[in-house]
Amino acid sequence: MASLDSELSTTSTPMPAVIAITSSVKPPRRESMTCLTPSTSNNSRLAGLPALALYPAETADARVFGDEVAGVIAAVGAGVTHVAPGDRVFGLAVFGLATHSLARAGDVRAIPNGLSFEEAATLPVVFMTSWHALTTVANLQPGERILVHAGAGGVGMAAIQIAHHLGAAVIASAGSPAKRELLEVLGVRHVIDSRRGDFTEEVMAITAGMGVDVVLNSLSGEAIPMGLACLAQFGRFIEIGKRDIYQNSRIPLWPLRKNASFHVVAMDAIFQGDEARTRDLLEKIARLVEQGALQPLPFRAFPECRIDAAFRLMAQGKHTGKVIVSFPDPFVARQSEPLVPGFEVKADGTYLITGAFGGFGKVLAEWLVDLGAKHLVLSSRSGAATAEAQAFVDKLQARGTQVLVRQADAGSPADVRGMLDDISSAAPPLKGVFHLAMVIDDAPIAALTHERMASVLTPKARGAWLLHQATLGLPLDCFVMFSSVSSIFGNPAQANYAAANAFLDALAHHRRALGLPALAINWGALGGDGYVARNERVAEFLARQGTMALAPDEVVVLLESFLNADATQAMAIRVDWSKWRQAFRSSQDSPLLEQVFAAGAEGPETSGTKGNWRVKIDAAAPNERLDVIGQALREVVGSVLRVKAETLHAEQPLIDLGLDSLMAVEIENSIESAIGVALPPASLMRARTIGQIASLIAEHLGGGSASAPLVTAAPESADKVDLDALSDEQIARLLCNEPADADAELLVESRA
Repeated sequence: MASLDSELSTTSTPMPAVIAITSSVKPPRRESMTCLTPSTSNNSRLAGLPALALYPAETADARVFGDEVAGVIAAVGAGVTHVAPGDRVFGLAVFGLATHSLARAGDVRAIPNGLSFEEAATLPVVFMTSWHALTTVANLQPGERILVHAGAGGVGMAAIQIAHHLGAAVIASAGSPAKRELLEVLGVRHVIDSRRGDFTEEVMAITAGMGVDVVLNSLSGEAIPMGLACLAQFGRFIEIGKRDIYQNSRIPLWPLRKNASFHVVAMDAIFQGDEARTRDLLEKIARLVEQGALQPLPFRAFPECRIDAAFRLMAQGKHTGKVIVSFPDPFVARQSEPLVPGFEVKADGTYLITGAFGGFGKVLAEWLVDLGAKHLVLSSRSGAATAEAQAFVDKLQARGTQVLVRQADAGSPADVRGMLDDISSAAPPLKGVFHLAMVIDDAPIAALTHERMASVLTPKARGAWLLHQATLGLPLDCFVMFSSVSSIFGNPAQANYAAANAFLDALAHHRRALGLPALAINWGALGGDGYVARNERVAEFLARQGTMALAPDEVVVLLESFLNADATQAMAIRVDWSKWRQAFRSSQDSPLLEQVFAAGAEGPETSGTKGNWRVKIDAAAPNERLDVIGQALREVVGSVLRVKAETLHAEQPLIDLGLDSLMAVEIENSIESAIGVALPPASLMRARTIGQIASLIAEHLGGGSASAPLVTAAPESADKVDLDALSDEQIARLLCNEPADADAELLVESRA
């Protein structure tokens, strides 16, 4: 599940059934009904009218949400033969925004193989609308040209797929840079800005003055006459919007003089009255999806408890594709049904916490005691060595909990074996393991040695494996490992830490495959008494990149919900995706973040453009370019290092100002944003002064400099070095910072 307001929480457990909120449909006739147990998706376009109360007052059922559904058949009426109870289906329903819904038999059909409930719920209205509009009404032919407005919306993305399937040439519009980039990814050759007042001229220029054969319009106001002006001879204007129709707006007839025509497509009337046409459209769409000719749309899913956030996202107009509201079983309390038993802490069981006196170990211990734990084993490498740690133990014991403190290294087989022996001999049976032990040693890959890798991998990865092996014969209720988002997204200078956490993620799935309990949680920044809270500089860096800390009470609530949901792997992070996208530009190509960004987590309108400094650099005379680059660098470095730009000079040694690898990453990101040049962080670490970095940038821009830089960036060929082609010995030398050959030298520089 995913929630908005800068917070994301995902689970790897499949969500049952889904629904989509669109325009309303009238209640079906009582004969030939089906009953669904659904979840819900939100049609990103049609839902806006009922949600904003823009339907006419006489439309009595205009406020009915959730008529696109996907779910499981619970019961069927007499004469229904194409679906049966237990079938996974999708289609149209009445009052679909609920755990159960009614549908006409002809309005649902089996979900194509390989599709999830969420994916299936993105199909009905948008693809049926687009297919009817382009084939039945517009009669779009191969080789014709079509202009699709709002191409990044639900109907727009469906129409683009169908137009390509029919062999038409597509021009599409979108209102933001991120959405226009998405359309290019979808294979649209010509993408225009729908917010520009001259898009008609742009369309005519693209078509060499001929115009387009079809306009699929969902824009309102002046966009309609502008779209009509784009029509070619015998052109067809297809209006699928509602606002101007319900407002009885006027349209100019002059653009229709060339045998052009204006058509209105009102799918709500078709869905309400023509069951045969609805059934045929749904069958056609399902068949094309099964054949692979059409693909489900991207979506953003919300649990039903966050439906307010789903509507808020639509109201802001930042979504792309569909907005989904799901009803996963762990989050649904059904009337007259007892709640499913959740995670239970047993008073007659023992719970082990590794890394118990650092970070969140103490928060976790208190949470277990709050839930009724009477026997805890708190383990760390130093034990309760400080007065603060001993005071915490005394506090727990004063609450009636027996606490066994064990000084043990989680990565030591002897220590783990001895700890488990102590538990089996002196405490009730072990029921839960919470593995929090960790070491952080950040450095660029080029600086990582065997020792630095082992220092991070041993307590977290090897410790988890030793605990797994030592508890194989024990009837545990839970085996929880604190992982990190670094294993999902990667973090600058944390290759060793990301690898250790990736092992925890894999171990969780391995244990599940063996039929054993397991949960790996990929945490973002944790507040309270955690590592981030103890390192102010790290917290500031994370905040600037858009990552905010989760509070201790939020962490335990999320942990308990993941345990109740019986999840195997879960992620929890509070993040401003627009800042994240700007800070980590390479993440824009990440398939993992594709749906997040497609759902509207966009950067500023200037995303992907060069800053004003680049304009100044390009406009400068050749003999002045280096000075302008230096001014830009002083501003960038000053903002990161928290010093005034005017106090910095060209020969200023950055190391004297406290530059470290974390700051180097931030400076590199800022340089890319302001100047449009991407430099490897390792180059920044090796460049001693602002002047040297300026010379490096000048060479990248092709401007040369009076004095050659002391460092050079890796040439492009370095990025093409094949890691898989290196031998184990070469990789070992690289990790020890001892390049085996010239190619390895380049690899160290380019991958740092």
